[in-house]
Amino acid sequence: MSKLHLVFGGRVKDPRALDFDLGTIDLVGVYDSYSAAEDAWRGKAQASVDDAEMKYVIVHLHRLLEPNLEGDIPGIARPREPAG
Repeated sequence: MSKLHLVFGGRVKDPRALDFDLGTIDLVGVYDSYSAAEDAWRGKAQASVDDAEMKYVIVHLHRLLEPNLEGDIPGIARPREPAG
């Protein structure tokens, strides 16, 4: 499976959070490597650096599609299968 990464951004209510105004979402693109996604993210983030309410993020789509793959997502607890 490809390691897909989604880059998007938009206006947020609080620059320290991820509560996006859905009317302002800017879908930048889907990339097959983190490096390419980071380049796209960096370009958009730097272009909006003077607007504290604009935020761009990288979403690891491959981790959402295959949640049992090795690796952790910082800040997100994955559900564990019940024992037994």
